[in-house]
Amino acid sequence: MNLGLRKTQSTIIIIGLSILALVAHINGYNFAYLNGKEITGKIVKVADGDTLTLLHNGENLKIRFYGIDAPESQQSFGKESKNNLLKLCPLNSTAKIKIKDKDKYQRIVGIVFCNNVDVNAKQVEDGYAWAYREYSLAYLHLEIQARAKSKGLWSEENPIKPSNFRKL
Repeated sequence: MNLGLRKTQSTIIIIGLSILALVAHINGYNFAYLNGKEITGKIVKVADGDTLTLLHNGENLKIRFYGIDAPESQQSFGKESKNNLLKLCPLNSTAKIKIKDKDKYQRIVGIVFCNNVDVNAKQVEDGYAWAYREYSLAYLHLEIQARAKSKGLWSEENPIKPSNFRKL
C-alpha cells in the first residue's frame, strides 16, 4: 500500500472519530457505557416522588427513578410522595445512583440509594409509588404488600396510576 493512500485512510478515520466524539459530547453522557455504573452526588432538588436533581462533578443531572411511577405533583398523594422522598433523601444529602438507562427526556434512569437504602423500593413499600410494570417487575411484590396494608395511596379506594393521570 502506498504512503499517500495510508495518509488518506488515517485522515478519514481521524475525521470519523472526531465526528463521533462531537456527537457524543453534544448528547451528553454515553449512557450505553454508563449502564450499570454508579455515580454519587449531592441532592439539590426533589421534583416529585420519582425525580430528583443530583449535583455530580459540578453538573446538575436529572435522575428518574427506575422501575417505579410516583403520583404527579397535582395528583392525589403527589405531595405526600414527594415529602416521603425528601424524608428518605433530604436536600444536600449524598445519593448513589446505579444507572440503568436514559429516558426520552434525556434524564438518567436509575436506582437511587440514600444511606444505603434502595429508595425506589422504599417509595413503593411505603405506598407512595406504583411498581412501573412496563419497565420492571422488581418492585411488584412491594406494591402488592403496600396494597394489602392500605399504605399511602393504597388507602384510597381507586387510586389513579400516574400514567393514566397524565392522559387526563
